[in-house]
Amino acid sequence: MPDQEGACDSARDWYWPEWAANANLPRFVVRDTESSHGRYADQVKCITLKDLVKFHGHACDGLFRGAIALSRALRLLFPDGVVDRTDLRILSRNSPCLGDVAAYLTGGRIRFGTQDVRDEAGVWYVVQRISSGDAVRVAERPGLYPPELAAMEAELVARREASPAELDRLCEAQWTWVRDVLLPADWAQAYAVTELPGYVWEAVPYERVGVRTDVLLKNTPSIQDGVGKTEEQ
Repeated sequence: MPDQEGACDSARDWYWPEWAANANLPRFVVRDTESSHGRYADQVKCITLKDLVKFHGHACDGLFRGAIALSRALRLLFPDGVVDRTDLRILSRNSPCLGDVAAYLTGGRIRFGTQDVRDEAGVWYVVQRISSGDAVRVAERPGLYPPELAAMEAELVARREASPAELDRLCEAQWTWVRDVLLPADWAQAYAVTELPGYVWEAVPYERVGVRTDVLLKNTPSIQDGVGKTEEQ
């Protein structure tokens, strides 16, 4: 992992249990710009799943599954280990968890035409580096998530109600699966990544797509680099 990545916060908190704080989870080193119209920042930042919880609102199995899946895809697109969040666009299922993981880790946003969703079941992402056109698809192995748990979730969503006991039973079953099955799994087998040569991104059908101004000038050199100085400077 690159140097100067900044603090990686995974300490236990009321919303982040001890077992998660001590688990071997993906960490993401990201590069961004430094201001609203700024150049690339010199240093990088570390993002943990705990940071994702702060953004998303809660820890859940979908957040873990999405982050692990996306860690596999981003590793192929950024072999040096630094994810450029100014240079990505992403597709996912229209899920609260998976969509939030996509937006936070890649910088993709529907309003800038760099994030979109499809009504396709499962945990999957299509991620593309805008500058190179390189694209990959990552998908969770069918059957990894227990069908009985998926059915339980679907039933409660269809009813739009649950008893306290039903909700507690679902949450406990989800966390048991995360701890006992997902975390010990071979993630390379659980989340297969496929390269997509010649992939063409479809324009996002959202009439208010805007220009992301905070990345337009990202390649501008800094004065201390000795580039662009005038005699007065």
